[in-house]
Amino acid sequence: MRRVLLVDDDDAVRTALSMLLQREGWEVCACSSVDEAERIFTMAPCDVVLSDLVMPEKGAMELLALLRQLDSRLAFVVMSGYLTDERFKEVLHAGASDCLSKPCETDDLIRALTRAIVLRSSVQTQGGLSGDHAMVVSVPAQLKQRAAVMTQVDLAAQAGGFDLRRNRILMALDEAFTNAVVHGAGGNSKLSIEVRASFSKHGGVVTVSDPGPGFDPTLAEIVKDEAHRQRGLYLIRAACDDTRWIGRGNVCQMVFKQPPATEVIPSQHTTAIDGAAKLRKRVTTSCKLMTIKKAQP
Repeated sequence: MRRVLLVDDDDAVRTALSMLLQREGWEVCACSSVDEAERIFTMAPCDVVLSDLVMPEKGAMELLALLRQLDSRLAFVVMSGYLTDERFKEVLHAGASDCLSKPCETDDLIRALTRAIVLRSSVQTQGGLSGDHAMVVSVPAQLKQRAAVMTQVDLAAQAGGFDLRRNRILMALDEAFTNAVVHGAGGNSKLSIEVRASFSKHGGVVTVSDPGPGFDPTLAEIVKDEAHRQRGLYLIRAACDDTRWIGRGNVCQMVFKQPPATEVIPSQHTTAIDGAAKLRKRVTTSCKLMTIKKAQP
């Protein structure tokens, strides 16, 4: 059974989420503060952390920085009732695996937690790696191929000096590959998905191509304003420095800038929006928290 450390200062939210996750087969350890979460994690590490972004005194960003010192490949998902596009990007850039807006769909929550664990377990950490910084692979259109593809791209990213971008690269790749299999190839395992990746001092590019009919590229522009109605496209846009859909929309090209040598994960993260959010009175009820959807078989 997978274990999730749930951190939220709202009693109603903690209770509702705990019941939901337990019903979905997760072992839940819940607490109300960053300090308590740090103590629990030190004594008994979990598979993934699910934390509210804004809480009294310390929030998810402070907790992420603290726990990453104990586990650099930490699976960490953030949730917030005050989510904006800029904040979403900041959370991903700080090293979180995903960020969810409250209230969220049950399917989105479970998928975010599961994917965070997959991203952590699918990659290999190899210091001093040398070799090619580029790769190309063609695999059957099956979701079970994700782990192998992500491992190969991760190794190329490390070789190209993109260690601080790996979480974002793999999250975008996972979303693009899933879209290619499910929507592009229609789940037909007789068809193939091609993934190309190249990383150098000039930047990184990952391309996912599927044999499907594609989609209207204007949707990629609409998603800027209606982000959470097209969550898949939005996640890709937020994780990448630039994203393009080529041809008839069946080729997704994701661009990543080379991290500066001085880039570090911030230990403190406070914005003007965070300060304003702390002053707001939050009223959340368990019935308002989630849109419960029956899990698909």
